[in-house]
Order: sequence, then structure tokens, then C-alpha cells
Amino acid sequence: MRFMLVNQQGPRHDGTCSACAQPLGSSYVRHVPTERRYCDYDCYRRYQQTSVEMLWPYRSSLEAITVLTAISGWIWMMQMGALSHSLTEAFLRAHDPSDHGRR
Repeated sequence: MRFMLVNQQGPRHDGTCSACAQPLGSSYVRHVPTERRYCDYDCYRRYQQTSVEMLWPYRSSLEAITVLTAISGWIWMMQMGALSHSLTEAFLRAHDPSDHGRR
């Protein structure tokens, strides 16, 4: 159970909403795991949505997959760039035209 609706019973202590800080009436919503109290279900949902967005700012799975794909593509590009640079340097050292007369 995520939340519980409390009717006709005011809070014993901390009589303000955890999301908007408004005073609670005789009916309010209590989040069971954290025991936070909210004015109503709408206030509870707004707070839950805001806290989830703080942890994961992407609204859809497609947007998250796009971001992760872009990051992995950038990492792959950096690795391939470093590898091609190293291979080019090794090739140029092995085939240096100034060394032909010395051998």
C-alpha cells in the first residue's frame, strides 16, 4: 500500500502538508512508507511526480534510450578516434621516408 486516505481525524502533530505546507484539515492523505501527510490525493501525486522527475528527468523511455544511445555512441567514437590515431602514428613511424637511406 502506497498511501492511505484519513477521514475525520486531524493529524496528531505536524499539521501541514509535506508538499505545499498548507494546514491539514480533518481529511488528508498519508504516504504509508514515509508517513508524510498531504492535503489531498492531487497534492500527493504532484509531489510524487516531482520527486521522481528529480531522480530521473526523462519523461519517456524513448527519451532515456535516446540519451543513453548518444552517450554510448560518443564513448565509442572517442575510443575509435584514439585507436585510429595510434595506428596512424605506428604506420608513419614504420614507413618514415627519412629513414630509407640509413638502412
